Order: sequence, then C-alpha cells, then structure tokens
Amino acid sequence: MEISFIIIELLVTVFIFLLTGIEERFASNRWRLAYAAPLFILIIMTIISGFSVYYTGAYIAALVCIVSLFACKKGVKRILAGAGIICAAISFALVLFIPERRKSAYLDDFEKAFSTMEEHYVLDQEKGIDFDELYKIYHPLFKEIDETQDHVENYKLWQRYTGEFYDGHVGYQMKRDDLFLDALMKSYGNDYGLSLIKLSSGEYAAVNVEGYDNSYNVTNDEKDDMGIYRIKDDFLSENAESERLTLKNAGIKNGTIITKWNGKPIDEYFGELSYYFEQYPVRENEEFYQPVYVAGIGMGMNYGETFVPADERRKVSGTDEKRDNDKDNYASPSAEITFINDDGIEETVTAPSLSAYFPRMYDTIYRLDAGTNISNLEWQEIDGDTVMIRISEMAYDQETYSGADYTEMTDELRKQVLDYKSKGIKNIVIDLRYNGGGSPYFVEGVACLFAPEGEHSVYYSAVINEDTASFERDEDGMYKKGDLFTYQGENLWADGNIILLVNNHCVSAGDDMTYVMGDFPNVKIMGTTRSNSSCQAVKGVELSSGSVSFSAVPNLLPSGEVAIDTFTDHVGRTPFDEKIPMTQELISGIFDKGDDYILKYAVDSFTDY
Repeated sequence: MEISFIIIELLVTVFIFLLTGIEERFASNRWRLAYAAPLFILIIMTIISGFSVYYTGAYIAALVCIVSLFACKKGVKRILAGAGIICAAISFALVLFIPERRKSAYLDDFEKAFSTMEEHYVLDQEKGIDFDELYKIYHPLFKEIDETQDHVENYKLWQRYTGEFYDGHVGYQMKRDDLFLDALMKSYGNDYGLSLIKLSSGEYAAVNVEGYDNSYNVTNDEKDDMGIYRIKDDFLSENAESERLTLKNAGIKNGTIITKWNGKPIDEYFGELSYYFEQYPVRENEEFYQPVYVAGIGMGMNYGETFVPADERRKVSGTDEKRDNDKDNYASPSAEITFINDDGIEETVTAPSLSAYFPRMYDTIYRLDAGTNISNLEWQEIDGDTVMIRISEMAYDQETYSGADYTEMTDELRKQVLDYKSKGIKNIVIDLRYNGGGSPYFVEGVACLFAPEGEHSVYYSAVINEDTASFERDEDGMYKKGDLFTYQGENLWADGNIILLVNNHCVSAGDDMTYVMGDFPNVKIMGTTRSNSSCQAVKGVELSSGSVSFSAVPNLLPSGEVAIDTFTDHVGRTPFDEKIPMTQELISGIFDKGDDYILKYAVDSFTDY
C-alpha cells in the first residue's frame, strides 16, 4: 500500500515541477493546494502504514514542495520541485527494491482470508465454527501484529487461528522462505538435548537424546533438509559445544523415564500448548504429539518463547572484556529435567540450551512418522510371505494427475499383484505413512484391485448453487447429494491379507484410501496413530505475506453426512483396527538402531492375522 502512496506523491511532485510554468500564465490561489498535496498524502500514508526511515525521501519531498510554494522565482521553484522528485524517487526505490523493509499487510491478510473462509469453508457446522466469535478474538490480535510487524508472532498467530478448525486442510504458509524458517526456529522454544514421548504404559520417556547415535546434532549439516544450518548458529550459546554431553553424562538416554519438566508433571503443560507445527484433527492424535512440544519449554519461560543468544550478544558492543562482564545479558536458558536413573532412583539435572528446539522437534516427529524411504509405488520384498508397496502420494504421473483415467497405473499394478500371488506371497503391507494426499481417482485405481467383486460406492458430490457459488444444505442442515462416484472391484487378493500402515501424516487422499479399503474383509488398518481424518477438496487464498488453504468442496457419504472429517468431538472417523504400542523397544529401534520398527511390527502381526 505504501508503494501506491509514494507513486502518487512522485507524480504530484512531477506535476509541481511542470506547474511552475503554468501558474504564471493562469494565476490562481488554488495552485497552492497542489504544493500542499504531498504533505497531505504523506500524513495519510503515515496514519495507515506508520513511520519508516525508508520513507525519509518522501518526507523531504513533501517539505521541499511546501518550501517551493513560498519561493518567488520560477527557477528556484523548479530546482526545489526537481529535488522533491529525486527524494520521492529514492523512497520509491528503497521500498520497491528492499521488500523486507516494506510494511507487511498482516491485518489485511487476515481480513481477506477470514472473509473468504467465512463464505466458503464447508465444514463450519460440522466443526462447530463460530466465525463471529473467531473474529472478535483474532482481529485485535492481528491488528496488534500489523502494528509491530513481527513476522514470528504473525506465524504463531496463524498457527493458533488455523488450529481452531481441527482440519488438516486448513493451514498457513509464509511466502518468504527465509522469514518462514526464522519463524519456525523462534516459535518452539530452545533445545535442551531431547524430545519427549508418552509410552503406552502412561509414562513419559526421553527420545532423540543428544550424544547418542541417530539423534539430531546441532553441528551436523547433513540432516538439515530445511536448510536450518544456515541460521542455527544464532541460537548456540557460547558454551554449547562443551555442554552438549550434559545429558549423556547424567545418564539420560533414549527411553529414560522423565517424571518432571522444570519441576512440573509433563501433562500439566498440555494446556499451555496454544499452537502446533501441524494439524491434529483427531484428539487422540493430538495427545500423542503433545509431549514432543513440551520439551522446548525452558525454566521460567512460556511455551514457544525462544531465547536467541546471538540477538543478545549483538546488543553488547565494545571489547571482549566488556562482553565477558556483560555475559549475563545473553546467558542461555536451561531446563530442569527429573528422571529415573539406572538404579531406579529419581534425580534432577539442569540441561543448558544447545540451540533452537525446532530442528530436534521436527526430526523427532519425522522419525516417528516417516514411511519407508523408497520411491512412490515401489515394491519391496520383506520375506517369503510378505511384500510391501510404498504409497507416499496419490499420484502416478503429472499427465494422469490432472485427469481421472488411471488405467495405465491400474494395469501395471494388476500385473505386479498377480505376479506376487503366483510366487506364493500371502501378505501385502501398503505403507501410507507420511502420505500427503493427491487424486481420489488414484485411490480408486488401487482399491479396485483388492475390493470384493462388484460395484462399490465411494462418495456423492454436493449440489452447488451457481448463483451463490456455495453448496446447498437441506432443512436439516445436511448437504444435498449430487452425483455418485463408483468403481468395480476385482478381488485379486481374496486369499491373502493386507495391512494399511497409517499415521497422522496420512491425510486427504491418504484418508480416502484408509476409508475406502478399511471395510474390505481381509484388510487391517494399524499405526502408532490414526490417519489424519481430513478429506474434503481444498481451496487456496493468496495473501500478501503468504497463503491460506481450507476445505472448500464437500464429499458426502450415502447417508448425506460429510465424509471422514472429524466433528466437534474430534474423534477419528476413518477405520482403525490396531494401535501400535509405544514401547521401549520401539524407541530403541527408531532412535538407537535407526530401524523401521513400526514396519517390522506390522509384518510380524500377520502371524496373528
């Protein structure tokens, strides 16, 4: 918006430059308004956009134009007006070519996203969304962010807002990767050398512990898929390297039982977790990941508060001696970790911050949820009885993805399935972990091979009102059903067993496949968590500083009920037969040995199928 004001001011100063020749021939007091116009423009711009040193040229231009009003000679007026043009042009160049110095329209972004979602979000009734109440809560908060221009707090606030919907298809993405990465690093606390997970026994255990093989290391750049190594040094305390083995020396390792965090039971922190890195529509899934977020909270600090030693060090100028004397100004935080030692005795260690917590948090979640690291639709022979096919996304190729004909993929898979059947293979694991979704036609193209013979119904579309561009509900509040989508089952694996391996990262079309295949008589659904439970078609809204996505097209069950997504009870609605227990063996397998313990558990379960 400020660019528009500066362009207007630049044009007005050019007009004033030309006016010096016109006003002598057509004398009028009204010309004085033109000389004052840049000042009025500047006042309005400052009220709307605030003060910035990058507008200094525009400020000087307005002042020069006022001064030129009182100049008597035509030549002096032209010189002053020319100087005004140059100053306004400098401000225009600074604002245009240094985009990070421009004021971000955070409030406008919220207003745009909110109004679009209020009009087109299709699960408002099912999720119990009160848009009026959300506006009352979040408009003042975004207005404050708009004034402070804090991109980190803007990210946190969007995570809070989108989290209100408990919908895996509602999310915010920042436009600038550097600001997004900075916000991630500063939004989840400091790293005290471990993450936390809740065991099936109800106890909390340390995972991804510093100092052990396969754990995240703040000096290891090879694991920084997100480019975190570029900025993470800002989060290192001066003693980080010498103190990094604190936990190992104290006896904390992967699987060690943690009883308290900063003197409080871990579950007492859950009410403080006001936002997450990702969406957890299913309450049970949310509870599974909550301990991971707690491990970033420092002693005497709030959730999400992240101390950046580099910022504090920059405040201290002068000699090394002065820096040493003022080191308390940038002392890193710490966490008190109470645990059960190898002798069964409870003790407490004070762990210093090693860095920002986000890299370890992200690494922990990924290790728990990542599927088999092979290509999409690639097969892997496990043993003489079992094969596994990895489906990480519901896509075959780019040309197919844009349409509905997956015949080529189905034909290829049919040959592979029949070939394994002829070899005596009895079991198939379909690995849907970390499946980001894709085409529903892909799902039908796979499911048809394993479905019982005959026609199968999938979903109904919803009837749209062309005049309002919204989907119609009946007098009972149910969406009106449109076309029915079906497919033909071939039952190629009737004598064999199938396990669908899922978790919270199995979302959208991943949920779709879980729902479609979950009722087949020879299929079992299992995982450490349920699938995400988000299945409506998505719409995106482009904003000045990012983009927002949300559920915009409903899929309906034969009953007329919206398919799959959770309702106000936040209970998962996709099939789920067995929860893989979180045990010491699982922790050791993933974080000490680097094994895919979860896949092994699924394969072993065929013996009890």
